[in-house]
Amino acid sequence: MKKPLIIHIITRLEPGGSSRNVIDSCAAQISDYDVALFSGPYKDSASLLKLLPPEVIYIEIKSLQREICAAADFRALLELKREIAGLEPAIVHTHTSKAGALGRLAAAMANLRLKKPAVIIHTPHGHLLYGYYGPLKTFIFRLTEKFLSRFTDYFIALTPGEMRESVAAGIGEPGQWRVVHSGVDFKPPAVPAHKVDLGIATDEIAVGTVARLEPVKGVEYLIRAAALLDTRLPAIRLKFVVIGGGELETKLRKLADSLGVRDRVIFTGFRYDAAAIMAALDIYAQPSLNEAMGRAPLEAQALGLPVVVSRVCGLPDIIVEEKTGLAVKAGDAEALATALERLILSQKLRVRMGSAAKAWAAAPDATGFPRFGLESMNAQLLALYRNQRNESASRSKKNTPDI
Repeated sequence: MKKPLIIHIITRLEPGGSSRNVIDSCAAQISDYDVALFSGPYKDSASLLKLLPPEVIYIEIKSLQREICAAADFRALLELKREIAGLEPAIVHTHTSKAGALGRLAAAMANLRLKKPAVIIHTPHGHLLYGYYGPLKTFIFRLTEKFLSRFTDYFIALTPGEMRESVAAGIGEPGQWRVVHSGVDFKPPAVPAHKVDLGIATDEIAVGTVARLEPVKGVEYLIRAAALLDTRLPAIRLKFVVIGGGELETKLRKLADSLGVRDRVIFTGFRYDAAAIMAALDIYAQPSLNEAMGRAPLEAQALGLPVVVSRVCGLPDIIVEEKTGLAVKAGDAEALATALERLILSQKLRVRMGSAAKAWAAAPDATGFPRFGLESMNAQLLALYRNQRNESASRSKKNTPDI
């Protein structure tokens, strides 16, 4: 018997949580569904495509790109519509903003010609309601998402915080939303790093973050907090590790230099083994200005690290405040420094929170699998797919006239 088809659509396969979410979802669904993955071109997508099972149909949508371009976007829309109509999927599941917009429109257009319309599901992987753009672009985003919600059967938020803020902004109705955390691989790194590997002495306390070096990740505030702590705690040897690369690296290096903490801050650049490097840390910090969930602070907790996160969107949902970590006001170097100081000054607190964090990350949720783990995500997605198919079948029977 032929299996129903799911099409996943993402703007591009780049290093990051959304791409890994999609790859892992495709791999887990091939036993129950035929699976296709559409994405736009990206120079470094080969490393992620290696993780895609051969059973998954991969189609590159040449004109699909992150940047807004009317001509390219229109070509991508038509290409997506053609591919969707030709494959006749049961489900079209879109991911991220651009693919979510064009993919949902294309699926809605294709549905007009399909005998059995596809169910349209969208996972935003975070919203753009603050921390990214100015008031005008943010208003346009909200207006666009309100319009697109008409063509969306379900939205999937990664955390309750993301869902609450999206619904409050008028994006979809509460009944359209479900929460399914992005699955994190909690398998310990095969070769964990040690402080000496990073040029850090064993008696130095290492505070680190993993982030793309873009404004929304708030790494600037970690560097400013480092300068405050350097003044407050002159007798304590500290190192701050920034794991990741991006457009702001040069600017952030200059900031560290201007604040007098150039020798305190280590920039590793982009690393595929970021989880392994985190094993060398004593404290993990996520100073983002907006974050739907945050895979790295979850990986840090699984490694037994206490974490400090910004109190934005979904970050407070991934810690147990005062037990596995601390939440502080976003964009506030003073608040971040104060929270880090608590952990720096108390090894007992670091050990207690780290131990609780490791146990909490490994504890099962309602699925029977570790919360935030891959198995939990996949079980919840498959349950949602099954439920919507049953609901769709029931609606079809009700709408079928008696003969």
